Parts: sequence; structure tokens; C-alpha cells
Amino acid sequence: MPSRSSIRGKRTGSSKFYKTAVTTTVAAAALLSIAFLLIVNGDVLLRFALAIVVLIVSGRMIATANGISNSYGAYLLGGKRGIKLIDKLATKNPKMWSGFADWGLAFSFGILSYFVFRNQVSKRMVVLGVATICAVLLLAFPYLPLVLSFINIPQISASVAASAQAPQGLSAFFYIFLAISVIGGFSLSTIFLILYSGGSILYTTFLFLSGLLSSHPNYSILTQQVPGVAPLIPGLTIPLFAGIISLFILLVVHEFSHGVLARIVRVRIKSIGAIFFGIIPMGAFVEPDEKEVKRLKSHSQNRISIAGVSANMLTCIVFFAFTLVLLYLVLPNISTGGVLVTQVVKGYPAYGVIAPNTTILKWDNTTISNSYDLTKAEAVYTPNTLVTLVTDKGAYQLTPTASGKLGISGAPAQATYAYQASNFLYAVAALSFGLNFFVAIFNLLPIPGFDGWRIYENKIRNKRTMKVIAMVLVIAILLNVLPWFWTIS
Repeated sequence: MPSRSSIRGKRTGSSKFYKTAVTTTVAAAALLSIAFLLIVNGDVLLRFALAIVVLIVSGRMIATANGISNSYGAYLLGGKRGIKLIDKLATKNPKMWSGFADWGLAFSFGILSYFVFRNQVSKRMVVLGVATICAVLLLAFPYLPLVLSFINIPQISASVAASAQAPQGLSAFFYIFLAISVIGGFSLSTIFLILYSGGSILYTTFLFLSGLLSSHPNYSILTQQVPGVAPLIPGLTIPLFAGIISLFILLVVHEFSHGVLARIVRVRIKSIGAIFFGIIPMGAFVEPDEKEVKRLKSHSQNRISIAGVSANMLTCIVFFAFTLVLLYLVLPNISTGGVLVTQVVKGYPAYGVIAPNTTILKWDNTTISNSYDLTKAEAVYTPNTLVTLVTDKGAYQLTPTASGKLGISGAPAQATYAYQASNFLYAVAALSFGLNFFVAIFNLLPIPGFDGWRIYENKIRNKRTMKVIAMVLVIAILLNVLPWFWTIS
């Protein structure tokens, strides 16, 4: 007769098998469903709504199978795993980690950090923080359109396409943004950007409503607005697998850094885990003992709060370098057998001459093995000269625009394995570079739940003032979302 312990072991084993089987099956079905919604043609709003339904249903099924509470498909997966790793990291060079956090305060609050955190941030750290601000904005900022090209939001895509045709250069607004960032760090400049963009959208909406009341509505003034805030969902608004990997990297480095700084000041970590909505990671958490955190001095609390922002900014810089390596050293050296013309823009030299589905093989005597070769040929083009394009359908002679543009949209003629692998890495690197930057500066806002809230709360003791600031910023953020709804379909 089998013992009770063996029966209990069999039940436990079958229960684990059931949980694993259900979780794997539901996750696979949800992944395939979202992939299908990504490739199928149709209304963007409808596909977005269906994706939300898929995530809610799959989230509830996975949570129920594992005995986890959920809210509309969102659930927490947490436990003790990972805490030992955080303890190990915290014991290695705690001074370096503290300096790492102070660096975050320096670039987050700029020159003002020396006065606001005078007993914590040294002059040398302020200089390093300001240097970081200038380096990121002057060197990395011009490459943000590369990141935005992976975001499938109509207004953003149109804005990126327009900027690609416009002359390159930094606007006066950029230098104002840079000056504000140097003085008050990314925290002050992000507040400025959110309020400015929200005010602009509010003014545009007022103009539209005025025209609507006078029976002369101007819909274009609405559709030209670019959302300052929009949902990023892997498979719909950002690439599926590259998006999931980028979000995972972002969340892990952010939360682990919070945990390490908490352990350095001997705050107990209760649990560590991830927040999921369906199968999509929406957040990560390292749960310190809040009672112990509140008993700490303000400078220790600030270091714990800013650690995630520091980690995201460092990750942004690392992946920016990785993006440049792929962009300039790897991708240009991978042959795709020419450039396949996917679309020809009306009014440009190639219109009516080169048909879609034509493969460009040569530009005069230059072999075009990929899109980078075509871009280089356009860049060195001598204005008003005739160019011979050799294609798989014959040779054509035409005169490009003064900037060398033909007016075509291209794709790889042959999507080789080397190209696909490199392009996937490029998508992960570019998204990790951009998303870590945006999350770092956005987290500095003094809004409950954001890292900036506790830092501002430690300096602004008046709770009513903090609530007013938070309310104004939340309203501005909601205004920034509006353009996404106006032209989503």
C-alpha cells in the first residue's frame, strides 16, 4: 500500500505538471494571436482592442491556473529568488554603488543638484552629471529617430518620415531644452516638455473646437499633433520579440538597482518579481520593507529612489554604443542582393520611371548590395547630374533631387539569415537605447508611483503643494495622450 507521502508527492507533481501545461499552452496561444494581429491588415484601433482582450483572457487563465490573484489579466509573479544575487551585488564595492546613485541625482537635477543635495552631491559629481546631460543630448539625441522608426504609431511614423526628408540640424527649441537640462537636470526639462507639449495640444484642441462651432472645422490641426505619451505594446506598437526583450532588460536593471541600494543601507527585501499583463511584462518589482525605508535619512532614501533612473541611463548609453556599432560596422557590410523598391513617391524623379518590385543593383558604377550602399550613393551625389540606375528590369537614367533622393521606399531584395539576425539585434539595441532613456527621464516626474515622487517629497514638505504639482502633471500627461486617439485608425 502506497504511503501518504508518496501520494502527496504524486499529487504535487501532477499539480505542477497541470500548471506548467496550462501556462505554456495559454502563453503560446496568446503569442500566436498577437503575432497574427501584427501581420493582418485592418483597423489599428480594432486590432489594438482585440490584443487587449487576448491579454486579459490569457492573463486570467494563467493566473487562475497558478492560483494567483489578478486584476483584468494583470498579475504578479514574485518570490524570494534573486534576493541572494542582490545581496551579493550589494556587498561588492558599496561606495561605487552609492556614487552611481549620486551620479543619477547629478544628471537628474543638473547644476541645481549641488544646492538641493549639497551634503550629498560633490562639485565633481555635478560636473560629471552635467557632462552626461550634454553628451546624451548632443550625441545620442540626434539618433532618437532610429528608435522612433520602430514605433508603429501613425503620427510618430509620419514625423520620422518628414524629418528624414528635411535638412538635418538642431532647432532653437532643442538648445532651450539643453539649457534647462543643464540647469535643472532631466527632471526639470522633462517637466517643462510635458507641460509645453500638453499646453500645445490643449491650444490646438481649442482652435479645432472654435472652428467646429463656426462650421469650419480644420481636422488637419489635430492630426498633425504628435502624442507625447502613447502605449507601447510588443507586437502592435513595437516589434513583438525585440520589444519584449527590450522591456525585460529595462525592467530588470531598474528594479535590481533599487534593490542593491536598499540592501547597502541594510533594508530587508521582502520579495522580487515581475508584473505581467497577459504574457507581456509590464513591470518588475523589488519589494523592500517600506517601514525600514521610511526610517532612513533622506539622502539614503534618495539613493534608493534614484538608483533605477541611474541604471536606465547607463543602460541607455551602453545600448547607444551597441546601436552605432551595428549601424555603421555590421549592417552596411551584409549584402541583401540589392534594394527592392516597395513604393515610389509621386512627384519624385523615380515616379513613373521605376516600378515597385524592381531591384536596384547599381548606381552608376557603384554596386548597390544593400540600402546602406544606396544611402551612401545619395549622400555623395552631385546635384543636377544624370544617374544611371541598373536594375533587374533594365537600366534607367534619371536626375535625382539636389539631395540625391529618388523618391523610393526600399527593402532588402534578399532577407538573408545574416541580415535578419543582425536586424533583430539592431531592433533590440535601438529600442533598449531609446526606451531606457525615456523611462529614465519620465520616472523623474513628481507623481505618486514614480521615482521622482519620493525625492521631491523629501524636499517639498507641504503635501498640498505636492498634490497640486502631481495633479497638473497628470492632466498634462493625459493631454499628451490625446493625439494618439485622434488618428489611431
